[in-house]
Amino acid sequence: MALVEIRSLNFTYPGAKKPALTDVDLTIEEGEFVLIAGPSGCGKSTLLRRLKPAISPYGQLSGGVFFGGEAVEALPERRQAAEIGFVMQDPEMQLVTDKVWHELAFGLENLGTDQRTMRIRVAEMANFFGIQDWYDKKVSELSGGQKQLLCLAAVMVMQPRLLLLDEPTSQLDPIAAGEFFDTLERINTELGTTIIVTEHRTEALFPIVDKVVLMREGRIFRCGDPRGCAELYSTAPDFAAVLPTAMEIYAGTGGDAASTAPLTVREGRAYLTARIGGADTAVSDPVLPPEAAAAAKNEKQEPLAEMREVWFRYERDSDDILKGMNLDIFSGELLCIMGGNGAGKTTAIMAASGLYRPYRGKVLLDGKPVAKL
Repeated sequence: MALVEIRSLNFTYPGAKKPALTDVDLTIEEGEFVLIAGPSGCGKSTLLRRLKPAISPYGQLSGGVFFGGEAVEALPERRQAAEIGFVMQDPEMQLVTDKVWHELAFGLENLGTDQRTMRIRVAEMANFFGIQDWYDKKVSELSGGQKQLLCLAAVMVMQPRLLLLDEPTSQLDPIAAGEFFDTLERINTELGTTIIVTEHRTEALFPIVDKVVLMREGRIFRCGDPRGCAELYSTAPDFAAVLPTAMEIYAGTGGDAASTAPLTVREGRAYLTARIGGADTAVSDPVLPPEAAAAAKNEKQEPLAEMREVWFRYERDSDDILKGMNLDIFSGELLCIMGGNGAGKTTAIMAASGLYRPYRGKVLLDGKPVAKL
């Protein structure tokens, strides 16, 4: 029996001129990993929320949504909470306690789980996610990526059969997003949890999902194997942005067998190598034009903003987040700060803007201390 069945689902928001969902039919088997993708406003989030009655939007509804053969609206609230997990875009909207350990235990407390079982499950999930070192930390001390991972762990502590995620990486940097997707793959393969995720960042998901559902204007346009999406490059070019880069190159260079379309960079490289006969076409010594090279060096230009030996910690007895940070920012420059979860990216920006005051070092704007502006 399928875990999730959606039959002839139609939904219209109050006051809306056209439906958000139209004649949606979808079957998802237990243990499947499913990606729902499509342009903004196509109905992805609305469809996902129909699977979780506690957060389903209000409006005119027809058709049915079934979970384990039962109408999802008829499920007892306890079963809904325990068996259908939901992770939102913004972790701040989902976190409710001040300590990491309490956040992990919060759902089980509400389900009335006994303390022994609660301790075991919290310990298991903390180790599974590798967050045992955060156990006694304040939630406010975590980075955005760490908070989203905590939200996921807090949901998985309840051991749901179905995990729903609504654009969970929309506020994460590329490194954190990649790590988050890796964790989802582990949850699916090692724990056997059925996962449905809506995402705009589809590149990393195509190789690990079992099924791709593409939506357009409230309808399911295509549902099937990820590799089969290669045909969309010619039949539905408006979906080209959804395809992985390797698949786009494959379709754009004459690849016509969707069953062999590459999903990863490794597969794409193998395809291109075979296509060009193994020739090495890499650029051996790329050189910037002289004018671009001169501009890149910022020769004889004074920095607009400076960070000099900046040290910052959130509390007197906590670990340093910024450790002797030095940075020059020049006028007209577009600067990107990258790093893994908890590397200090957000803290650095807050310190540079003057919202956080370092306990050592200087932050200058036009040579003047930001703190005195």
